[in-house]
Amino acid sequence: MLYWVFALLAQGIGLALLTVAGRDELRLIGMIAFTGLISARALSTAGLLSLCGEDRPAAFTSVIVGLWFAAVVVSRLAGFDSVANVASFYVAAFTIAIYGFYFMAKNLHALKGPFRQSLMAIFIVEALTCLALLSAYNLQEAPPSLGSATTSIALITGFVLFSLKGFLAVWLTVERLERDLRDLAFSDPLTGVLNRRGVVDEIEKLSQRSAKSDQFAFFSLDLDDFKSINDVHGHNAGDRALVNFTHVVRQCLRERDIFGRTGGEEFAIFTRVADRNTAGQIAERIRSTLEATTFHEDGQELRMTVSIGVTLMRGRFGNIESMLTEADRALYQAKGDGRNRIVFYDGPTPQPAQSADREVALAV
Repeated sequence: MLYWVFALLAQGIGLALLTVAGRDELRLIGMIAFTGLISARALSTAGLLSLCGEDRPAAFTSVIVGLWFAAVVVSRLAGFDSVANVASFYVAAFTIAIYGFYFMAKNLHALKGPFRQSLMAIFIVEALTCLALLSAYNLQEAPPSLGSATTSIALITGFVLFSLKGFLAVWLTVERLERDLRDLAFSDPLTGVLNRRGVVDEIEKLSQRSAKSDQFAFFSLDLDDFKSINDVHGHNAGDRALVNFTHVVRQCLRERDIFGRTGGEEFAIFTRVADRNTAGQIAERIRSTLEATTFHEDGQELRMTVSIGVTLMRGRFGNIESMLTEADRALYQAKGDGRNRIVFYDGPTPQPAQSADREVALAV
């Protein structure tokens, strides 16, 4: 936002000084006016790109202003006294547009929706406009003046481009605020995965897109004896253990699988599966990978295990809370049977996956 405030000030100062630059025989006012105008373009572009990941907007602005001065010096040495300021302005403005286009092409993954096309288009239009106006000023016989038709077109196009960048900056800012608010509402701040609300929301969306023949598995996971980690090593160590656990689980899942933290040391996974055996393989992969993973805390090796309850369902399911309850019942059975195991929910009495575990382990 600060960059846009400075850009507006620079634009205003540049336009004001431009109206009196013709009466300055030393042409110092004209140079200051064009410095303000090119600074306004650089600052507006820097502010826009900073919303898309540009981490050096101040350096970018400084380089553009430096390029403008260098172009002025070269133009004057080459004998283009009457058009030096104008030509140098459009050389620097063209550079701004090309860099903006390059930056957006390189960082398209950071944007979604119509922003990609809009930002790419505005920088292409700006570059072409700079070339067209630069050619027009060099081809006209009369020296540049504030009252010429070319200058009027230049001022109008400059104002339109400046306004479009401002509109897109506001649009991007609002979109980012909405995304940040959504992250706060649906993400767990410690582990970075979804929270319980986020898990339910994602399941509801997936349910609406699913067909009746699709089969899904819901996993309820609980770290075994997690309280002992907090008691022995402290709560900071417990937090690190939770983060480490999420890293292990993510390695065992596909990117499209839904994974979140639903409680203190309780997590949930929701994924599309081919059959019960596939769900067992996923659960066993998580269980065995965690069991084989060693973490270091206070100079000691720390191992963790997890109990997993699994429930299966087909098509568009309506009662998500019922599904969570079924998986939790299977999880409680796994905890009661000795922990570090997988139990499927098969009605009122969940069934341990002990016989299937050996087959799953071999398949994995």
